[in-house]
Amino acid sequence: MSKRILAIDDDPDVLEMYSLIMTMEGYEVKTLLSPDNMAGAIFDFVPDLIILDIQLGYYNGLEICSKLKSNPLTSQIPVFIVSAHESIHKAKTDFGASEYIMKPFDMSHLLEKIEDYVSGKVVSFRRASA
Repeated sequence: MSKRILAIDDDPDVLEMYSLIMTMEGYEVKTLLSPDNMAGAIFDFVPDLIILDIQLGYYNGLEICSKLKSNPLTSQIPVFIVSAHESIHKAKTDFGASEYIMKPFDMSHLLEKIEDYVSGKVVSFRRASA
């Protein structure tokens, strides 16, 4: 069974690139232009990893990441923030992202990171709140 990736970005060209390349690498990919239907997509598609941009129209991908990580139903799904926005450097420390990758990026680097997470090479542990 192939691993599933849910990618959310408001740029259709970026989503098409994700879909094309990741499908060629053997992943099953679902893309969304907006997080409006993200909850349904997570429930129906059951992704092994989620890729989020930071600027998603009226939405902020960092805040979405934080909500995903604080929800017991989605907290174990790795979330990658892929963006050119300067706040990306706080993605892991302040918002719980598994990884962040600056745009523009090398697709082979992103694929390497994805493989590490979906193959179980990286196990992330969240610190319990004191």
